[in-house]
Amino acid sequence: MLQHLGVRCALAAIGLLLTHPTIAADIQVQLGQLPTALQNAMPGDNLLLAPGVHAGGLFRAGLQNVTIRSSDPTDRAIIRGGINNLQLSDATNVTIEQLVFEDGTGNGINIDDGGSFETPSTNITLRDITVRNVGAGGNNDGIKLSGVTGFLIDGVRVLNWGAGGSAVDPVGSHNGLIQNSLFRHTAGGSSGVRPKGGSKNITIRANRFELPSGDGRAIQFGGSTGAQFFRFIDGDSGYEADSMVAAGNVIVGGNSAANWVNIDGGVYHHNVIQRPSRWTMRILNENQGGPYVDTRNGVFRDNIAVFNDTVSEYSQAVNIGPETEASTFSFANNQWFNLADPTAAGSTPSLPSAEPGGIYGQAPNVDIDDVIAWEFDWGVWLVNATENATSFMLDDSLAFELANEADPAAVFLPSQADPFVGPWTFSNASNDLPMAPFSQRILRFSASDLNADSNADGDIDGDDYLAWQRGFGGEGLLLADGNFNDDDQVDADDLSIWLSQFGLANQAAPSGAVDAIPELPTMALAIVAAVYCVGIGKPRRRGKP
Repeated sequence: MLQHLGVRCALAAIGLLLTHPTIAADIQVQLGQLPTALQNAMPGDNLLLAPGVHAGGLFRAGLQNVTIRSSDPTDRAIIRGGINNLQLSDATNVTIEQLVFEDGTGNGINIDDGGSFETPSTNITLRDITVRNVGAGGNNDGIKLSGVTGFLIDGVRVLNWGAGGSAVDPVGSHNGLIQNSLFRHTAGGSSGVRPKGGSKNITIRANRFELPSGDGRAIQFGGSTGAQFFRFIDGDSGYEADSMVAAGNVIVGGNSAANWVNIDGGVYHHNVIQRPSRWTMRILNENQGGPYVDTRNGVFRDNIAVFNDTVSEYSQAVNIGPETEASTFSFANNQWFNLADPTAAGSTPSLPSAEPGGIYGQAPNVDIDDVIAWEFDWGVWLVNATENATSFMLDDSLAFELANEADPAAVFLPSQADPFVGPWTFSNASNDLPMAPFSQRILRFSASDLNADSNADGDIDGDDYLAWQRGFGGEGLLLADGNFNDDDQVDADDLSIWLSQFGLANQAAPSGAVDAIPELPTMALAIVAAVYCVGIGKPRRRGKP
């Protein structure tokens, strides 16, 4: 819970950081003019790059309050070549968008603190850009972040980076969100996103990872970083990464999908993992004997793993390295399906600790090339981690409200009972909901679809609690099953709905009803506490969330 609170605070900080500066001047940058324009850019400038190929190998220190983008988003400017296509040091409030970066021999985009973390780069936004064909096969990254505090990577495409590098490589970077992006490598061993070197408070959400079979770690929390490159915040020390979350991603191929290295914690939830060649996850210590935490306390829950293992027991679920505390890891509600042996026995993983709520040998009802709907008690999270524009047909028997970020300070935490932090607005959702490529939609159940009138007398009051109490644990179409989540059970979800509606949904409820409610059973109180701390989500068939 403390980790979730830390991530919540960190993401709120991201929202506060990511406020766009007022643009003071539009500067048209023709071919051949970019090096000079970059050096002369002043706070408030908007560099508009003409279509065509601009020479890479660009560097600027101290850039502040500047946007760099194509003058024509339909005919995007290309920045080609150089060791780094673009390197910025000690940058502040910089947005880079609607550009193509290619053929850098080192890194595509390199943003750093100039070698001094006392002056980190801050408030960096990379949006709707493509980085491709980076490096000659070594430790070359599509996007390299070294000493960056406060960053947003949204809607980017990183295609083919160095065989020893990463699509996105945050080293000693903090308070970041990476979302709605495609990371695709066609050959060679490589990593997708790998925050390390003292990185903290980073969420990796609703992305698509496509790696060659047998090569690469899709998402890795931590790594092996030279001591001189660590950059800690908050007076911290002793870890490669901290407060990491990966959620809503689609991971295809690779050697392993979820990886922990010298981190205490780290949460993977509501991801779809498709055919990793060896392991669904790895628990490793790549700094043995060093002053870093032994890997422990990771969380892997509510994920779907589809694999193809020819042995009778799924022995390749997890790879555990020496000097780790694998028994401290927790697993819950994951769905495992072995294409080679689709029975419960053939799909059951061998894990270092027990897994409550696991589903084994049941084919998942999810299509990674279509919108994926994750259902929670509060509503539905739609993720389109594909390159296709499409639409999602909502169940017209239910009413939803579409959640909209009111400003960049809004934060979405799907596993919380109330996932909406900061300023949000809500509007009616159409039944046929358009979904752009690599996009998300967040739908909250409207009050009319959360029926807390358990005894059907028209009032939401203490009598409804008594009806819930009498039906608790029962199954079937009972009035006390008020959450419309197709579980046909009277459980803690229904009590949480009553708690949220009492005194609000029915103004005629008697004022003394609360005093008349008997003391909640100890068991129910415990379950309610769990409901409010953890949201359990399930993917649903397209067309009925």
